[in-house]
Amino acid sequence: MSKPDARENRWEPTERWERRYQEVLDAAAVEFADKGYLGASTKNIADRLSIRQASLYYYLPSKEAALAAVCERGVRAFIGNLRSILENNQAPIADRVQAAVANHLRPLAEQPYADYIRVFLRHRHELPPEPRAVVARLAREYQGLIERLFEDGVARGELRADLDTHLATLAFLGLCNSVISNRSLPQSSTVDQIIGEYAGILCRGMLQADIRQRRK
Repeated sequence: MSKPDARENRWEPTERWERRYQEVLDAAAVEFADKGYLGASTKNIADRLSIRQASLYYYLPSKEAALAAVCERGVRAFIGNLRSILENNQAPIADRVQAAVANHLRPLAEQPYADYIRVFLRHRHELPPEPRAVVARLAREYQGLIERLFEDGVARGELRADLDTHLATLAFLGLCNSVISNRSLPQSSTVDQIIGEYAGILCRGMLQADIRQRRK
């Protein structure tokens, strides 16, 4: 007798399940952002959805799994968008840097997406070793893509030849993440204003002098 094909028993998520799963992740992101990982609970996540705690395990088996899924979704969207920015290599580097800053900060204008990013920054280090390693690999991939953007600008003669692209990448991340770490945006600024200002700060320090003069 031949063995049954394992694919015949493989469960495939339905569209309805995928929609509900996204709602569960949204609730988890908000819960973690509000109360921190230690202060959050699967019961509180279930309460946000008005479902029983036991029903939550149909989508996420544990609080650790919920945190891992939230962190992973937050950074994967960044990576996909940043790859598109890198591929648009006909655009001036200043425009591409601004697009990269926008990719990093524009989620702050939308809830619950802003909380995915905040949870990623604040709580990914609280994951167990295996999922923490997965999320850390994605974070390194994202950082590497930013550095590639700056390296491309140097190679094309648009950014300073002596630019340390690794330090520039750390400056990019530190500047953008300083805003994300706050639970709310400064009341005096919109997300688009912050994107424009931060892109200007970065580019003024990196652009070749002649290009910087032309942009004034």
